Amino acid sequence: MERGVHHHQNTLGASGRVPPGWDRARQHDPDHEVLSRAGLDVAGCHEFSVEYHWTIPELAGHIRSTSFLPPSVLADQAAEFDADLIAELGRHTANGRLTETVDFAYELARRSALA
Repeated sequence: MERGVHHHQNTLGASGRVPPGWDRARQHDPDHEVLSRAGLDVAGCHEFSVEYHWTIPELAGHIRSTSFLPPSVLADQAAEFDADLIAELGRHTANGRLTETVDFAYELARRSALA
């Protein structure tokens, strides 16, 4: 699917919606340092996984709800995008559904006791 999304992003001039070098900037200035400069202490780090079950129309709607390919970008190419999703992903469905496991992580922070 990612290949199809990238194809449409490139075709519609919507690639690069994440600034170049963003990952390097975060490596150079990690989140915990940003939080510390803001006077916050990390109270805990939490990671968890969530399993999603999508139909292809649900997945298309989800993609439209993101900044990757919103309706304003897809415009009159929306039907072609949907057809490409069906062609690319249809053979991978089980009972008409696709399964995706997404890993999440967050850091909980609070005001420093010294602040």
